[in-house]
Amino acid sequence: MSAIALTLVFFIFYLLNWQFHRRRLLPLPPGPNPYPIIGNLFHIPRKTNPGERFLAWSKSYGEIIYMHVFGREFVVLNSSKAALELFDHRGAFYSDRPHLVMAGDLVGRGDSVLFHQYGDQLRKHRKLLRNALNSHKSTEYWSMQELESWKLMSALIKNPNDFIDLLRRNAGAVTLRMTYGYEIESYTEEDRFITLAEELAGITTKASEPGYWLVDSFQWLQYIPTWFPGAGFRRWALWARQKSEEFTNAPYDFAKAHAANGSGLHSFTTETYESLQEERGLGSMPIGEEDEKLLKWTAASIYAGGTDTTVALITAFYLYMVLYPDVQRKAQAEIDEVVGRDRLPTMEDEKRLPYIGALIKELHRFNPIVPLIPHSTSCQDEYRGYRIPKGAWIMANSWAIMRDPNEFPDPNKFWPERYLEGHTTVDPRDYSFGYGRRRCPGMHFANSSIFITVAHTLAVLSISPPSDPTDRPLLDFSYGHVSHPKPFQCNIQPRSAAVADLVYQVLADHS
Repeated sequence: MSAIALTLVFFIFYLLNWQFHRRRLLPLPPGPNPYPIIGNLFHIPRKTNPGERFLAWSKSYGEIIYMHVFGREFVVLNSSKAALELFDHRGAFYSDRPHLVMAGDLVGRGDSVLFHQYGDQLRKHRKLLRNALNSHKSTEYWSMQELESWKLMSALIKNPNDFIDLLRRNAGAVTLRMTYGYEIESYTEEDRFITLAEELAGITTKASEPGYWLVDSFQWLQYIPTWFPGAGFRRWALWARQKSEEFTNAPYDFAKAHAANGSGLHSFTTETYESLQEERGLGSMPIGEEDEKLLKWTAASIYAGGTDTTVALITAFYLYMVLYPDVQRKAQAEIDEVVGRDRLPTMEDEKRLPYIGALIKELHRFNPIVPLIPHSTSCQDEYRGYRIPKGAWIMANSWAIMRDPNEFPDPNKFWPERYLEGHTTVDPRDYSFGYGRRRCPGMHFANSSIFITVAHTLAVLSISPPSDPTDRPLLDFSYGHVSHPKPFQCNIQPRSAAVADLVYQVLADHS
C-alpha cells in the first residue's frame, strides 16, 4: 500500500473514530428528572392523553424530549420538522420498531408488519401490500365498500341505539371482505372473526404499552416458569398468544379452503396466493412454507391494522357531529347540492365534495387516532446537537404535531374550513398514516372506506344530542395504542322517510 493510501486510511479511521466519540460526548435531549433505578416510570401517562402531556412538557424542554424507564430509552418528537427529518430523510436509521419482548416474543406478534424489525422480510411484506393496495388497485374495492356502507346505513336506521356496535361491525366487515373474501352474516349479530379482532386490539394495546412490562427491560424474565410466584404476566402472555395464533390462522384458513373448492370471493389473500404461484412457476401446486407464512402474516396485519383504527376514527366522527352541529349542516348542504336527494353518494363524487374532504382531514387532525407513532434507531445518531441513542424508542407525537399553531391556526377549534380558506396547506393525513418507510401502505383503501362511510352518513342520517341534557356527550377519549372515544349516547334518525326507502331500495337492487 502506498504512503498516500495508508495516510488516507488512517485519516478516515481517525475521522470516524473522532465522530463516534464526539457523538458519545454529546448531551442527551432534555426531559423530566428521572428517579433512581426506575427512571421516568411515573412520568409516562397511563390513562390520560400522552400526547397532550408531552406537548405541555415541550414548553419547558423543547421539541425533543428524552426519558428512560428501567434502561429503556425514549425520545419524543414534538414537531413535524423533527419527525420528517428523522423518519423520512434519515429513514435508513430510523425505520426499526422497538423490540418488545412481551408483544413480539411472548404474545407472538413479532412477525406482524406493525412490530416487525426493518429488513428484507419487512420489505417483502410491504411489497405484497403495495402491489395489492396501491392507489390504482384500491379502486377495485370501491363497489364492495359502498355495498357495506349501504348495509350499515340500513342497520343504523333500524337499530340507532346500537350505533357503536354497528360501526365496529362495519369496519370489520369491510376489512374481512377485502382481506379474506369473508362476508359477515348480519350487522346485528356477533361475528367470531370480528370478536377476535377486537380481542387482539386489546391485547396489542396492553402488550405494547411503553414502560409497562418489566420483561421488556429485563429480558431474562421471559424464561421463568408460569407457576413461579409473580409470573402472572407469563400466564397472561400464554392466553394472549393463543388468541394471536387463532386470529392469524383462522381467517386465512377460511380463505384458503374456499379458494380451493372454488367458492371463495376475490380478496387480497386469494389474489396474492395465485400471484405467488405464478411467480414461482408452481401452476396449481401449493406455495412453499416461507411464502405461506409471509402471506398469512401480511393478511393478518391488514386485518389488525385496518379494523381498530377505522372504528376509532368513524366513531369520533359521530361524536363530532353531535358536538358541532353547524359542521354537520354545512356538510349535508353540500351533499344535497352536489349529489341531490334522489341517489346516494359514490366514490366518484369524492372530488366534487370539497367540504366533505376538508371535514375528513379535520377528523384526522383534531384527536389523532394513533397519538404516538413509535420507531427505533438502528444506530446512534445526532440531531440538533443532541445524542440520539441506538435502540431508543423514537416517538412522533401526533397530538403535538396536529396542534402546532404554525401549521394549523387556532388548533383547538374543530374547523374544516381551515383547509378551504387558505389557513393551511398541510394535509394531516401526511402525518396520521405514519412516516417514511413505515408509512401505512393501506392508506388508499382506508381513505376510501372513511369517505364513503362519512358521505353516506351525512346523506342519510341526522345525528343530534340525546334528549336528556345530562346524557350529552363530552369530548372524552381513552388512550392506548389507538385512541377511541369513550362510550356516548346520541340521537340518530333518517333525514327523511324517502332517504330511508332509498337505502332499502339500493340494497334490494344489489342483493
